[in-house]
Order: sequence, then structure tokens, then C-alpha cells
Amino acid sequence: MPTDYEVLQAICRQNFGSFAKKAFNIIEPGTVFEWGWHLDCISEHLQAQYEGDSEVRKLIINIPPRCLKSVLVAQLYPAWVLGNAPSHQFIGASYAHTLAERNVIKCRQIVRSDWFLDTFKDTKIAQSQQDYFTTTQSGQYKGSGIGGTITGFGCGTLIIDDPISPKEAGSDTIRLTAISEIRSTLFSRFNKFAEGKLIMIMQRLHEQDPTGDLLKDGGYYHLKLPAENKGKTISYSRGAKTWTMESGDLLTPRLKRADLDELCLNLTEYNYVGQYLQDPVPLGGGEFKEAWLQTYFQGSIKPREMNVVILMDQAGGEELNKKKKKLSDWTVYAVIGLASDNNYYLLDMIRDRLNATERVDTMFMLHRKWNALCGKPPKVGVEQIGMMTDAHYIREKQKQEAYHFSITELGGTQIKEERIRWLVPVMQQHRFYIPPTLAYVDSQDRKFDLVVEMKGEMASFPKARWDDILDTLSRLGDPKLCLQFPQVKANMTARALQRPEQPDSWENW
Repeated sequence: MPTDYEVLQAICRQNFGSFAKKAFNIIEPGTVFEWGWHLDCISEHLQAQYEGDSEVRKLIINIPPRCLKSVLVAQLYPAWVLGNAPSHQFIGASYAHTLAERNVIKCRQIVRSDWFLDTFKDTKIAQSQQDYFTTTQSGQYKGSGIGGTITGFGCGTLIIDDPISPKEAGSDTIRLTAISEIRSTLFSRFNKFAEGKLIMIMQRLHEQDPTGDLLKDGGYYHLKLPAENKGKTISYSRGAKTWTMESGDLLTPRLKRADLDELCLNLTEYNYVGQYLQDPVPLGGGEFKEAWLQTYFQGSIKPREMNVVILMDQAGGEELNKKKKKLSDWTVYAVIGLASDNNYYLLDMIRDRLNATERVDTMFMLHRKWNALCGKPPKVGVEQIGMMTDAHYIREKQKQEAYHFSITELGGTQIKEERIRWLVPVMQQHRFYIPPTLAYVDSQDRKFDLVVEMKGEMASFPKARWDDILDTLSRLGDPKLCLQFPQVKANMTARALQRPEQPDSWENW
């Protein structure tokens, strides 16, 4: 009767996921292996490929950084395959030779371990170099950088782990070079092209990165695993197993929602939607184009000649407490001037995470400020759902301070994305003017240029993690506001494009 140890060995030989959990401690001793559903999903797809499932013979996996992708795919998996098939041959390629070499070193460490040798008795290393080793049965694992020399090496499985660097993904030359190397050099290394197996695992970095280029060919099984699901249900099945990610679900506890919030701030929307949502958008080529925006300079326009409106879009979800919990949405205030040239001018903006009292205080501050600057009270439009929370605080503050103004509640049945698209023709016709910068320090002492944040939302719409600024601006199209442009008195467009010799501040008008 087999011992428990022998039963475990048999299970590890038969099941890659079980092997991975055991072998991880060999290369990362003392580190807890945080197994999650995404690792189980990837493992089952890798095992299906090894067992000859033709649907996954050419497998592309997109997953965020720091989710153990290289460890699982480029270090543990080759070791398991070589244990079961000592004559199998691998080539592993990465954007840097050192990364591919590291994967080979880690894999070799497993194959040389006492546990592995006792579990897979037929697999032994024959020759070994820093980026290369062979088995006594002519198996191999060769590591190379994209564009490196692999003459004389063939493979049954090609593993491409991060073919381009995030720092270089914006270069058309580097992306096209990497794609060319994959198609011309790496794809020519299969011992039997019709039977060759491909695994490419990477974070999305550009619409036209290697994933985007290969998927256009068809015939690839695409495993797309975002850090958070912001769309429809994601579901994959292999055998009797099914993995489902509902809208709002997070991929792994390693990437908590607060961490994702911070990452989005640091990376900007455009990079975040690619690297973490695995859904890149064309830079400058999406539904909004930055070139449509017009820039005015402070002192070149006169808000007193405009009809001004303050728009507010309250953060959704639970109420913020005094500790300023990080949520996925912001409260945004935008001050817009409608000028006699039939154009819209972004005059002021605030984007922050505020509780009810702070929201109302901010609204009063903005109203007083622009009432004084314009010489007449600006209109105020607030999302209807937000008013349900803040209406009591607003009434109390108006009563206490004897400062009254009317508020238009904005709602409607139109979905947010379609409402935001109202801005597309306005901007495309060059009717939306912005200042060069809008510096803002939020309640957590973080500094932002809100013009940059707005452009980031434009570049990644409709796939952005946050679109709160665009959503606020889109309220300009709400008929309940009854907004009108003032009668023509002067050619403000020509004046707005002139940079004043000594820009003045709003307060000095």
C-alpha cells in the first residue's frame, strides 16, 4: 500500500496545479504561496495544452503584474513537463535576456532538487549553462531575449514571457521589432510547426502590442484576466471546472481595491486600463482626441460676459467617513462658462473624495467665488441621486448663512456612456476650451493637474477606471438646465487664443 508521500508524488506527477503548490517552496522558501482561482484557471489551461487539447495549443494569457505569472508559466510549468516528458524541448523568450535567464535558473533549481529527482526518476540534467540546460533524454530549456541568438535550438513549446517592456511600449519601432522577432525568428523554432505549442503571457501595454497583433490572426485561445472586472461576466471552463468573475470582482487578494485606486493614480488612466484591466485603448485614437481641445490663457477671457454653471457629480457607493476611505469614484465640481462665441470654457474644477458636509461646503465656496467673479449668481446643476443625500445639509446651510441659491436636479434614463458621448461632437468641433493647467491638492494632500486627469479619461474612454470628470462635463447637455449662450458682443474666440503679456488672476477682474 503506497504511503501518503508516494500518493502526493503521484498526484504531483498527474496534476500541474498540485505540483506548482509543492514546487513553489523550492524556489521561494519561506514565502507563502497565495493560491487563487486565477492560478488554478491558468494551471488547468496549461495542463490541457500539455495533454493535447487543440483548442489551447496556441495560448495567450493577459494578466496584471505581480500575479505570479512568470513563476507559474515560465518556471514551474517547464519543470513539470520535463518531469513527465524528459525529452520535451522549451525555448523561453522575454524582452530582456536576464529575465529569460532567470526563468531558466529557477526551473533548473527545481529539476535539481531532491524532491523532484525522487518524484520524477527519469529526468536528470545532462548539460547546463547559465541560460540553458539539457536532460539526459535530449530535453532542453533555452532562455533568450527577444532578438537574441537562438540559432541551432528548436522547441516543442515556445514560452514568451513579457515580450516588451512597459517603459518601451510607446515606441512604435520597439513594438514592431518585437512583433517581427516573434513572427520571423521565434515562430521558426518549432520542431514541428503544425504541432508546436505557444504560451505567451504578458500585461497589455498597447492596442498594437504582440497580443493585439497575434489576436488579429485568429486561432489563439485568449485568457484575459483583469485585476478587476468592470464589464460583463468573465467565465472560462476547462473540463469539469469553471471560473467566473462577476462585474466588480477583484482578481486576487494580492491586489486590493485600495491598491488599485493608488495604482490608477500613479500610472494614469491610459496605462492602468492596459496593464491592469488588460483592455488597452488607442492613444489619441479613441472616441475622444486630445487635439480637439482648445486652450485659453487666464486673463484672455472674461467670465463676466459669460453664462456660468456649476456642475456637481457626487461619488457613488457608500458614504465616506472621517477617515477618508478610498473608494473607486470621486466627487467632481466643474465650473463652465458659456460664451457669446457659442463655445464652452472650463473655468474651474475640484475632484476629491468628500463626505456630505465637505461636499456642501465646497459647493457654497464655489458659488460664492464665481458669484463674485461673474457679478451674477451662476446656475447650479447636481445629479439627482446626489441631492437625495445632500439636500438636507444644503437647506440647513442656506438657512444658517442666509445665502440662498437654486439647484437644478439632473437625472434622466440615459446610460452614462451615451451621456458622455454628447461631448464628442462639442469637442470635435473645437468648441471646448480648457486652461493650460488646473492644479489641485486633494484632501489627502495629493497634488493633481486636473487638466491632465481629464485628458487621461478622454484617452481611455469608455474603458477607463474613472470617468467622473467626463460624466460631470456631460451634464452640460441636460435640457433641465436650460443653458443659453449670451448674445454676441465680441469675438471671444480670437481673444481667448491670445496669450496675455501679464496673465492676471480671476480675482483681479
